Amino acid sequence: MLFSHTHTRNRSLGKGHIPALSPLQAALLSAGLFTFGHAHAGVTAATRSSVSVGEVKASAGLSASPSSREAKALSHRSVFHSGQSVKVLGKKQIAAAGPLGGSAQVLSYAPGVGVSGYGSTGATKTSISINGIKQGWAGFSGGTIDNGSLSVTFDGVPMVNPSSGLWESPQVPQTGILQGIGINYGPGNPLDRWYNNIGGQINFVPLQPTNRAGADIKLTYGSYNAKNIVFNIRTGNIDGWSTILAGGAGSSDSYRQSIDGFSNPSYSYAWFLKTRKTFTNGDFSVGAYLAKGTGYRPVSIPVNPISGVTLDGTASSPLYSQATSGFYSSLPNSVWFKQDSNSTWIVYSKLNVKLDSLSTIHNMVWYRYGHRLHFHYNNYGLSNPSNLYEYNNPHDGVYGDKLWLTLALPYNRVNLGGFFLNSRYNSHNAFYNTLAPYYASRFAPNHSFRSDYFDQTDLALFLQDRISPLQSVHITPGVRLINYQTRYTSNGAVEFPNATGSNQGGIFSPAKTSYTKVEPSVDFNWTPLKWLAVFANYSQAYKEPQVGGGGGLFQGTPGLYSLEKSADYNAGLKIHIRRAAYLHHFLFTASFYHLHYSNQYIPLYDANGNPIGSGDANGDSIYQGVNLTLDDDLLYNLHVFANANFEKAYFNHYTTGGTNYNGLPVSDVPDRTFNIGFRYSHFIYGALMQPSIWYQYVGPQPMFNDQLGAPSAQKSGAYGTLNLGLNAKIPTRGSVPMLKHVDLGLNVLNVTNSHYNLFEYITGGGLLGGNSAGQVLALPGAPLTVYGSISAHF
Repeated sequence: MLFSHTHTRNRSLGKGHIPALSPLQAALLSAGLFTFGHAHAGVTAATRSSVSVGEVKASAGLSASPSSREAKALSHRSVFHSGQSVKVLGKKQIAAAGPLGGSAQVLSYAPGVGVSGYGSTGATKTSISINGIKQGWAGFSGGTIDNGSLSVTFDGVPMVNPSSGLWESPQVPQTGILQGIGINYGPGNPLDRWYNNIGGQINFVPLQPTNRAGADIKLTYGSYNAKNIVFNIRTGNIDGWSTILAGGAGSSDSYRQSIDGFSNPSYSYAWFLKTRKTFTNGDFSVGAYLAKGTGYRPVSIPVNPISGVTLDGTASSPLYSQATSGFYSSLPNSVWFKQDSNSTWIVYSKLNVKLDSLSTIHNMVWYRYGHRLHFHYNNYGLSNPSNLYEYNNPHDGVYGDKLWLTLALPYNRVNLGGFFLNSRYNSHNAFYNTLAPYYASRFAPNHSFRSDYFDQTDLALFLQDRISPLQSVHITPGVRLINYQTRYTSNGAVEFPNATGSNQGGIFSPAKTSYTKVEPSVDFNWTPLKWLAVFANYSQAYKEPQVGGGGGLFQGTPGLYSLEKSADYNAGLKIHIRRAAYLHHFLFTASFYHLHYSNQYIPLYDANGNPIGSGDANGDSIYQGVNLTLDDDLLYNLHVFANANFEKAYFNHYTTGGTNYNGLPVSDVPDRTFNIGFRYSHFIYGALMQPSIWYQYVGPQPMFNDQLGAPSAQKSGAYGTLNLGLNAKIPTRGSVPMLKHVDLGLNVLNVTNSHYNLFEYITGGGLLGGNSAGQVLALPGAPLTVYGSISAHF
């Protein structure tokens, strides 16, 4: 055990009681890296073995003030007794992504999670899927099918744009401010569901206020001029108030370099402030979060040489491909660049009040603002096109309130309540050319433009009852009544009165839709043995189809549709053993899942708003497979984690332009993924040395065919990366006032310098021209990367 003796429960030791210590604990105690009752700031989060499943302690195992529901859900106990399929990523698996890895890179270590993007830091955008259901966008293919179908929260606050359904990974770019990440596979119970939980929910849990004061800071430098700083400061409990301030900022060049020397740089920052007041019968907290990630996005590269596809698009230039210009090469900045920026800020408050011995009332009020900017220059072919520049800056603002009551009855735990939210999303975009003969601007575009408003009102009422007829049996039936309303207004003509180009919106009159549905659910958890749980669940969920890009519903197609629907069930077992031979804080989960996604509306448009194929597709898809996850301390100083997924995802129906592609696999969903990691802890000359090794494998993935606007059976290749790490904890023994210890870290990612592509698709030829139609374009993954870090803990 590498952490405080109070790791399993928040119970105090009796006066004068001295617990038995393992050899490593005794050494930690003598070195000042271990204490009874609480751990030093920063030590426990990095050293305790079970942190990978998210003990409910803030920042690094400090004794925390009453934690949020989201933080409590990270514990072994909560996962084991849940009727849902849940995975928790704690500090060890967060560390596996590297010190500059963002939210997407961390999520890739969960079973059934796939990621693809054009960078390796939290600043750049990445597509994410959970059991094949997608969120975010980072590729150039038009076939990122039904992205926006996963819910994402930060400290319980929904982050997803209710209209487009999208959340972008740079909105959580600094993972050093996180306590853990919880992943729910499937829509989940009504209490925890929001408005787009088709395939599941990702819960980012930040560091929480603590009872004891302290601070941590970490500095990193590495390959490609990567720099990062992350810190947190905790006031501790002062007259019932406790506050935490955490933040980070970093920058890096890309591993894809342009031939003219442009480094495609990126940067990110995130700031989090939360204060909590604890009183006799509850608590009140206020939080604020601000984050931004910006990076230049290199264009996809042909896997093989293609006639007519050159470095600047002219016949006299060298061919552009991984085989000719270099595996990681990129087009010159003077010919093509795209700066992709995503930012968000959130303010919120939470109130929990115990009214009497049976009832507790909860309320959360929030406001979120999101902004995206694509500043794009495209003179590929050196032809001075009329759409030389793109200035795409959509934004959305959301406010809402969630109120519910918990009743703790003798054999029942009832939650009933609801939420409402209002959002306004503007799809602002302009294509223009400032040069002769156009002399246009982003305020008076000569090419296409849009500025449409989508006003969304979402209402939900829910009731769920956790019934416990026996101590070992828990059944949770639930139901939600939802009403989703959308109001569409085209404002392009008003926004761009001097435009000479074409309005991508404005084709249809203002419109309004309203849909009401009932979502039933039930889950079951039975523990026939103290260490064994059998679970199963079934749920239905609905969401609005995504809107707001170029074309699509209301803009290119009349706003007549059905809500998209998922029907999902999971069944499996969980094993949780605290102490046995080679099984310490052991948690294993095996889960079979089957999700039917119906009424899929799939808009097929390129980055310029031009239709791919017929411009629309309709689908009905099946996702089924098995997830396996394991965390264990094989020895008191040896931790292991492993995760695996085996999946088959295919379309029952897929129709576009009158042609069906039924039975084809869903694009960009690997048929299997696997990762495993080990971390060993040992003292050498008074310093705690922690070498680690981990391996990640991603199986073949079917490609999308932009030429047909449809999925295909053609697959990209599998790949795997081997990674190494070393961390040294050096106690200061009081030599520096208030400084507890210093950590030195080294991470080497992709040790073998393997060449692999994160993403591949079949192009329709519109991006690079020449004879590229029907050829494969790719986004390569990162080569060998090295980071060095130093941390101080106070």
